[in-house]
Amino acid sequence: MSDGWWAPAFYDWMLAASEAKGLAARRRWLARSAAGRVLELGAGTGLNLRWYRPDDVDSVLALEPHAAMRARLAQRAATIAVPLEISGATVGAADLPAASFDTVVATLVLCCVDDLPGTVAAVARWLVPGGRLLFLEPVAAGRRRLPRPSPAVWSRLAGGCRFDRDILGAVRGGGLSVSDCDRFSLPTGGWLSASCVAGVAWRPPIGEPDPAMSVLAQGASV
Repeated sequence: MSDGWWAPAFYDWMLAASEAKGLAARRRWLARSAAGRVLELGAGTGLNLRWYRPDDVDSVLALEPHAAMRARLAQRAATIAVPLEISGATVGAADLPAASFDTVVATLVLCCVDDLPGTVAAVARWLVPGGRLLFLEPVAAGRRRLPRPSPAVWSRLAGGCRFDRDILGAVRGGGLSVSDCDRFSLPTGGWLSASCVAGVAWRPPIGEPDPAMSVLAQGASV
């Protein structure tokens, strides 16, 4: 994403149609499943914040290295009831204690990080045993009826996002166990649409799959 002051407005505008057509419901599903001490990676302009439940979430630490995005994030943070701290650190530079979070939230961010395996390894390290990664990410898709830009072109259009990454493979390879997963198309329509996955990965020992997650996933796709 560009460092320009206009980047937050462009980011929100770029996602507006998808948010209205179902992406906001997916965010709600993830954020309302968060509990305890929460770490949000690449929090962007704060589109997840309104969905955190004060009764379930003790605190949120939001990492967002982009200064202009962080400013809009702070504006949205002022409207929520959950205690929230904002950090400008990248995942790679974040100096966080091991086993210090019950939940890590990643929405449209693992597709952008420079070091995907290193990021997943950091998430596994920061989660308590039995802690959960809640993720919503674009992934490599199979055959498509409409052509799509090359990964390099798409990355420039979508703020550094790479749609050709094997997110699930990286999550499993980083020592996390995926218990719930739903695959869907990002609801933008046309040639810019992307195949996505949303779900839950645990730091072992894993918990039981949450039936509510699957029910909510089905509802979020409407």
